[in-house]
Amino acid sequence: APLRAAAARCAEAVAHSVRETAARGKRPAGSRAGLLHGASGAALLLVRRYEETGDTTTLDLAATALRLDLAHCRPGEDDSLLVVEGRRTMPYLGGGSAGLAMVLDDYLVHRPGDPLAAHRAPLRRAATSRFYIQPGLFRGVAGLLLHLARTPAGDPLERRRVVDRHRALLTLQALPHADGLAFPGEQLLRLSMDLATGTAGCLLALGSAYGPEPARFTLPYLPPPRPTDGPRPGAGATTR
Repeated sequence: APLRAAAARCAEAVAHSVRETAARGKRPAGSRAGLLHGASGAALLLVRRYEETGDTTTLDLAATALRLDLAHCRPGEDDSLLVVEGRRTMPYLGGGSAGLAMVLDDYLVHRPGDPLAAHRAPLRRAATSRFYIQPGLFRGVAGLLLHLARTPAGDPLERRRVVDRHRALLTLQALPHADGLAFPGEQLLRLSMDLATGTAGCLLALGSAYGPEPARFTLPYLPPPRPTDGPRPGAGATTR
């Protein structure tokens, strides 16, 4: 009970922050978008909170948070939609389009007809280029592979072709290490074994696409989207 109460307070603090940012009409200078540092992470928490409580105002705020990050995007040359980070545009999972797209997928489980669905295809296209310099999960091709293996959106055969192409790219990026393989980390400066930048994250992504039980290869709070449009069975639904 104490942990559940603390979680509720955290969710309310996030909701308050989203409401305040939306009321200002613009984000603070220097703010970032995406799953790890932007409003997409807040939207994910609010979607999960809605699934626990059934409070539709929480889902409304999740949509608001998604719109905040979508306002931080711009179109790419191939009709994609990319998160702007300074002078760069980012397609990646941690701070780019793929993380935003994963949360949007989970939001649309509950509101499939929402106008935000129009952003799904251009966000997905940002994850389909033929080359990305880094292999890692949060800022490399592994995170894009994870997104494409997880999303239910788009043509399944086309998604599989791109996933296979990303796997081939990871094969090129892998390096011999001990009796196996490992992947270089951030900026390719050294081998990394961690989840965010290195080998563990690449294995997670590959498991999500090719493992015997793909649903087990997920990030926290990002299981495969469920085919439901309401709170989980047994959730204590309340509407305020």
